[in-house]
Amino acid sequence: MVRSPGRVAVLLVAVTVVLGLGLGAGTGLGPVVTPPTAAATSLTTTAPGAATTPPPAGVPTADQSNVSPYPVLQRLGRWDGTTFQTVTAGSISATHAIFLSHGWSPGFLASYQQLQARSTALVTAWTPGLVDGSNQTLLQTWVPVAQALQAADPEAAIVLFSWVDQSATGDDPLQVRLPQQATEVNGHRFATAVDLALAPSFYASGGEVHLIGHSFGANVATTAALATARPPRQLTLLDSPETDLTLLAGAKNDLRYKLPRLDIGRGPGQTFVDNYVSYVGIPYHGYPGLEQVVDVQLAPPPGDGLGDKHSFAIVWYRTSAQDPGAGVGYAWSPLIGADDAALGSAYQQPDPAQVLTLTQVTGPPSPAVATQLLVTTAALDIPGTGIVRRGGTAVPPPGGSAPTGTAGGPDVADGVALGASSPATWNLTFSTTESSLWLDLDVDLAGTPGDTLSLFVDGRQRHQAAVVDAGTRPAGSFVILYDVAPGDHVLSVALTGPTPDVAAGPATVATVSRLRLSSTAAIQRNFTEAETTRLLVAVLAAAVLVLVVVLLVVLVRRWRRRRRARATPDPTPTTGPAGPSAP
Repeated sequence: MVRSPGRVAVLLVAVTVVLGLGLGAGTGLGPVVTPPTAAATSLTTTAPGAATTPPPAGVPTADQSNVSPYPVLQRLGRWDGTTFQTVTAGSISATHAIFLSHGWSPGFLASYQQLQARSTALVTAWTPGLVDGSNQTLLQTWVPVAQALQAADPEAAIVLFSWVDQSATGDDPLQVRLPQQATEVNGHRFATAVDLALAPSFYASGGEVHLIGHSFGANVATTAALATARPPRQLTLLDSPETDLTLLAGAKNDLRYKLPRLDIGRGPGQTFVDNYVSYVGIPYHGYPGLEQVVDVQLAPPPGDGLGDKHSFAIVWYRTSAQDPGAGVGYAWSPLIGADDAALGSAYQQPDPAQVLTLTQVTGPPSPAVATQLLVTTAALDIPGTGIVRRGGTAVPPPGGSAPTGTAGGPDVADGVALGASSPATWNLTFSTTESSLWLDLDVDLAGTPGDTLSLFVDGRQRHQAAVVDAGTRPAGSFVILYDVAPGDHVLSVALTGPTPDVAAGPATVATVSRLRLSSTAAIQRNFTEAETTRLLVAVLAAAVLVLVVVLLVVLVRRWRRRRRARATPDPTPTTGPAGPSAP
């Protein structure tokens, strides 16, 4: 990966940005995180929360597995007017369902671990007693949001998705890469939970889904939007970390690569995407395939701290729901009948004092112009018994006939089948390059309800789907690769019961086929931990050198002034002893 030398000069500023993500990122209450101690500031790959759960047998181990032993429905809490209550399968039949996802939860790890150690059920964002080091809760942010949305749409189901078990960290701001590395699989869990929670007749009855995510939750929500049984009618992004400085500690979402997979638009059957920038977000509408996104540049109050600026997008959207008559933000939601065809591509809030007053910066996209992210796709060669398998066709090796079967499972033209009569785990070594974007695949899963298919790359879980979960539509069957270094990697496919320690039922069969590597040019990747460490050391060394040089200059100047003072004759005339008086 090429790293611009100029970025070294802004490293210390970037550390401040990462600190700003942490200060109030979970609560939206501003700088409440206790300054880290010297011991806490060392870089670590120790995974947060339940991410240390071992993977299924046969999957390579990793420092951060992202495996969770808890059923996905435990991650959903439905607002009942007072708090969030457990959601059961098929229980959401409201015509409108609004699902929320929180982001990084710095300072909550110790509290989470203490509560989880005493509970057999998953500790969630709404579990009583879950607090950060300053006794702040996640609910202090999300309860007002739920109240505002419920008041604006009384019949809607307002549901919060919790992944605090893998988003909680200590106070070290450089641990931000750990929850970022858990966003992809939690997006798939989010999708699976949504599909399981919706009533079987939800879509047939005209039901529509709205997904909302803040910070890393925007990444979680975007992945879910790509993996639910049907695309959501609306996807709302609240200050998704995207600026170049967020690359420093592995904090950039890079949604410009994921969003083009959605059919984004203002019309029926499309997904309306609105994006609100308050601190570390960027506009998306200028990127290929994203001209239909509506971007809003917000203006946080001048006195806000870094964390408050990052959380202001939540506050602003909540305020727009409290005042839908202002005609902006929540009032644009197609779920409440808004006609978004004439909306501009970009707006800005010119005056911090006029919160819901927006000025159009860029007009609506031209219906005659469409752009597309240029992606090249190549079938992944599956090693077996000498067959190169592409696109569903078994190609015999030169000069030979095509034997049947694949190593490790029943014959699937270009993939693998897992079930009672075949191994429950399959590993495949594959290679990526600088341009590798994602791995596409087809997934078929049937059998015992709740049985789960999981995909891992190098031991870190990336994808999850469950039986009686339609969240494996073609657009959702993918694993991102732009967050891994070029080189050899191991793809692991594992079939288990509802939790990793339980075997799948004898009737459950999963097939993964038509694996394709997709690529695009000029991918800008997050910094790895090693790169961050090297840059941080280099900048600190440079800072020390500058301080030494400044100190030497000061000392030299003082020495020269003293030397000049000693060499200069005293201009005061001397008076000798009095002589004899003149006559």
